[in-house]
Amino acid sequence: MSPCETYTVKNETGHGRIANRTTSVYQKNLDDFILDDHWAGHIQTVVEVKRSTEIFDTKNKQYANRKETAFYVANSILTAKQAHQIIINHWGIENKNHYVRDVSLQEDASRIRVNAYNLSVLRSLALNILRKNGVSNIKGELYDNSIQWTRVFSYPQVT
Repeated sequence: MSPCETYTVKNETGHGRIANRTTSVYQKNLDDFILDDHWAGHIQTVVEVKRSTEIFDTKNKQYANRKETAFYVANSILTAKQAHQIIINHWGIENKNHYVRDVSLQEDASRIRVNAYNLSVLRSLALNILRKNGVSNIKGELYDNSIQWTRVFSYPQVT
């Protein structure tokens, strides 16, 4: 089956990687993709993303190649460029929110199991206060605030 449209982005760099992405959309003959009749009427577009990424290995001082293919489904008609942008925007949320929560706030390492939601709300509050005040280095700011906790009151959005 051939795609309706394809969009390619080459040589995106960042985080020690060089990535090439090809996004293809399928909107005809979707029965080849969808095996469950319950979903067949809802899915309008199947998106295929082929990624070829060269990741720099700092230990060996050379790039290692990684290839992967991911599939997404959408309940609306999308162009290949729109699908590409939606997927990139989704990963922006992952990198700006979940990664910060996992690494800087050590959410995954937390051993709190009873009423964990309460601490999650406090983490969100802290993150929102820092972001509202234009802080870009969350981990560094948390460290500085732990050394001198009264700095928290200097944020305009807190007082």
